[in-house]
Amino acid sequence: MIRVVTLDPFDDKQIAKFNRTLYTAFGVGSEHSGSAEAPAGMSEPLDAEKLLDEVTGIRAYKDDKVLLLTSRKLKDRELPSGKAPTTGFARYGKDRAVLTIAPFKDLEKDFKPIARHALHQLGTLWELHHCLDPRCSMYPPWTPSFNQGDHIFCTFCREKSEQKIRLAKS
Repeated sequence: MIRVVTLDPFDDKQIAKFNRTLYTAFGVGSEHSGSAEAPAGMSEPLDAEKLLDEVTGIRAYKDDKVLLLTSRKLKDRELPSGKAPTTGFARYGKDRAVLTIAPFKDLEKDFKPIARHALHQLGTLWELHHCLDPRCSMYPPWTPSFNQGDHIFCTFCREKSEQKIRLAKS
């Protein structure tokens, strides 16, 4: 099950559409599981790693994947090559990811790139690697063409995610 937990107010119809997209991509249930508060004292831009560690009040089962959704900016990440803007963050093979719509501002108007980023973050939770197919949501998100692509997986990544999900269920 994918549990979308919002840290800010979002339109219910848009969250329902978002969940249908996640269901279609992964073939597992996806639901809005309520809202949560950013930890006390955490100001914008939010530290994505700290947020994943410290946000509380999320009800989920052991094999659920949780996607925190916010409209607030996430702190740039320090990489060996310099600072990089952060639209989302997930720890490979773990159970929580965070995604911001801040670079886009509007979930309805910018649905396609936001959904593509969501699939990428959730794919990371299911241990998918970056893909060489630019049409795939697992293509590296820092590439200039990433936001223009559709929110889909290539055949290889789709099959790989299905294998990982089946293993998680057994």
